[in-house]
Amino acid sequence: MARPLEGKVAIITGSSRGIGKATALQLAQDGCDIVVCGRSLESTDDLPGSIGETAEAVRALGRRPLAVQCDVLEDADLRRLVDETMQEFGRLDILVNNAAVMAAAPFLEGDVSGLERSFAGNVRAPFVMTQLAVPHIIASGGGIVINISSGAARNPPPPAEADPDRPRFQRGPEYGISKAALDRLSTGIAEELGEKNVSVVSLWPGFTLTERLARRAIPGIDMSTAEPMETTAKAAAFICRDPMRYNGRVLVSREVVEQNGL
Repeated sequence: MARPLEGKVAIITGSSRGIGKATALQLAQDGCDIVVCGRSLESTDDLPGSIGETAEAVRALGRRPLAVQCDVLEDADLRRLVDETMQEFGRLDILVNNAAVMAAAPFLEGDVSGLERSFAGNVRAPFVMTQLAVPHIIASGGGIVINISSGAARNPPPPAEADPDRPRFQRGPEYGISKAALDRLSTGIAEELGEKNVSVVSLWPGFTLTERLARRAIPGIDMSTAEPMETTAKAAAFICRDPMRYNGRVLVSREVVEQNGL
């Protein structure tokens, strides 16, 4: 029996570990060949996982991997990533912009460098990567761009209405500002790209238990409430089966999983 994404090719940025790796493996299970992209050539205690390890896990699932070392902050790396993908596979159907920058500091203690780095990694890099990838997705007959965003894009409640005991992962606004901009990028290009049979979706993972977080728990945070990485991976793979149905939407991974019985 053919798998739902049989024969398609996907690039997943930041797939050495975490949600990116989980998404790479889920798409491989569904039939995709996978371009694994990240900076890590070796696994370390602080940064468990590497592009080679993810590639081998894809191969073990019976799909073809291509591991490309890439820093999404470097335009030349992004161009090389797309070029090597086309040289290896000759087509591209799915782009998952997962790599992210987590720069944040209390507003009065930080400087503009954190904001600039956040926009470079969380807005500019997906913008450039999408421009480079989409012509090839169109040439392959259409497909999808999934931007892994965050509920941090949501406006927080006024301080007088906020729960004083709520978990506080980050004090600074940089990450949330950049993810809100990423959502606006997704919705802002959906009509133009949709006319060319390319869907664009933002996906919010929610608080997720990654390998790094499992090794370095956040004080005061109940880790039992965290989503497994596979929640977003399953949601992303499901959306890829019927991409135009979700074009221009900002979706929550858990809701996609629950509503579709995944």
